Amino acid sequence: MKNIVATLLFLTTISMAAPLSEQDIQQLEKRKIKEHIIYETYLETDKGLASVFGYQFDTFFNDHQCFILAISGAVNGERGGYGFAAFGLGQEIPLIEQVSLNLRGFIGSGGGGGLAAGGGLMLEGHIGLVYHLSNTFGIEINTGYLAFPTGTFESPMVNLGIQFSEHQVFLPWNN
Repeated sequence: MKNIVATLLFLTTISMAAPLSEQDIQQLEKRKIKEHIIYETYLETDKGLASVFGYQFDTFFNDHQCFILAISGAVNGERGGYGFAAFGLGQEIPLIEQVSLNLRGFIGSGGGGGLAAGGGLMLEGHIGLVYHLSNTFGIEINTGYLAFPTGTFESPMVNLGIQFSEHQVFLPWNN
C-alpha cells in the first residue's frame, strides 16, 4: 500500500511540473553551498562541561560570504533536552592554499535541559580555522562565545567539525 501511495504521489508531482524554458536554461546559475557536522562544547556551565551535536548549512552570496542555518541538540553533560536553532552570517578568508579563517555569527532560539536561557534568545559568535583536505572536504576547529541575553547563561565554547562543499544549480528570481 505504501508503494502505491508513493508512486501516485511521485506521478502527480511530475505531471504538474513545468519544463524549463530555453530562457530559464540560459539563466541558470550555480552557487557554493557547505554542510557542516559539528561537535561543540560549552566550557563553563553550572553543571560542568556540556556538549551539543549539530548541523549547519551555508548558502554563499559570493566566494567568501554566506547565510547560515544551524541546529544543535545536547549529547553530553547534564543537559538532556537542550537544543537551539539559529541563522547567521559567515565569512571565509583564505590564508594560504589549504587554510581559511572562519568567522561566523548566529542569532536564534534555544533552551531546555535546565539551562538558564530565559526567553530563549541566543547569540553566538565563532572564529576558527578550516583545513581543506580537498575542494569538497575540510576539517574545522572554532572557538567563540555563546550567550542568552534574556537569561543568565553564557559560556565560551569550542567546536570541531567536518564540512562538505559543493555547488548547486538554481534559477534566480526575476523582478
